[in-house]
Amino acid sequence: MQIKLGSLTVELSFPLAAAMTAIIICDSSMSVTVCFIAAAIHESGHLAALWKYGSFPKKIKLTLFDIAIIDKNKPLRCMKKEMVVILAGVTFNVAAAVLSYILNKLFPCVFFDRLFAANVTLAVFNSLPVDSLDGGQAVFMLLCEKTDIKRAMSLLDIISFAVLIPVGCLGFLVLLRSKYNFTLLLTAVYLTALILIRRRQTPADPHSKY
Repeated sequence: MQIKLGSLTVELSFPLAAAMTAIIICDSSMSVTVCFIAAAIHESGHLAALWKYGSFPKKIKLTLFDIAIIDKNKPLRCMKKEMVVILAGVTFNVAAAVLSYILNKLFPCVFFDRLFAANVTLAVFNSLPVDSLDGGQAVFMLLCEKTDIKRAMSLLDIISFAVLIPVGCLGFLVLLRSKYNFTLLLTAVYLTALILIRRRQTPADPHSKY
């Protein structure tokens, strides 16, 4: 499914559209809904930074497990501007968390409380120095300043797995204790698989995905 918004094409996968419809109908607690809102806020940060630098994307791909902002102008930006684009998503989540906290204090509401938690969680998660996350992209940019791209990617892989292994172990412990909460473990496995798949498909894709 494709939606045209001026010069921007938004490609929405059918599984995501079905999942969003089911969530709107069934998510009475709004727990999943606020996660979608936090994710939208995060991606809005990247889009705002790209627009600021005159690099607004032509296409955004939305799937059940991924959001890809296709940015072909990444090689044309200096490191400082690219860092702003990379960290803009986390910055927007932090700002939204602060705003949600203030609103919850002024007008106590479950929605604001959960939106605060969702934005904090997403900001912390995306700050991890793991490939495919914002923190990992920032680390990669810094490594590229010190060494060549191939070595930078190898070092990022080492850093990523050094973070993902303990996160995966923690997720396994959480699963054992809760008997049902497998979110953290599944996330660690997914990110690990994503790194391995990307390295096989394209060792150095110049196009960025936020």
